[in-house]
Amino acid sequence: MATVKINKKTYEVPELTFRHSKLMEQMGLPVMGMMSRQYLFSAVAAFTAIVAKCEPEQADHLIEQHILGGGNLEDIYKEYVVAITESHFFRKLLHLDELEEKEKKSSAKTEQKSSPTDV
Repeated sequence: MATVKINKKTYEVPELTFRHSKLMEQMGLPVMGMMSRQYLFSAVAAFTAIVAKCEPEQADHLIEQHILGGGNLEDIYKEYVVAITESHFFRKLLHLDELEEKEKKSSAKTEQKSSPTDV
């Protein structure tokens, strides 16, 4: 199971589900913004509340202490992105499988165009 270190404590990251999506939304993270750095603070706060199993105010305090202790938001955000992209629920909800398939097809077309042809 994946882990994340927040304020010098290691937390296990659960498989994110619909219940977690509601919590994230209640904490100001819109579903369509879950993979957007525009909502970095909301994503980190919601993710911290989930993994630390605490109220939003306590999550904010943990994050503040994490930063004051020399940590940074980027470390937490990276683990959040991993958790979202590895969640079966979020992969379906955000159509991540479809996006990856489109990227693969686009990449394959680009490689075909750029590779030299035999003459």
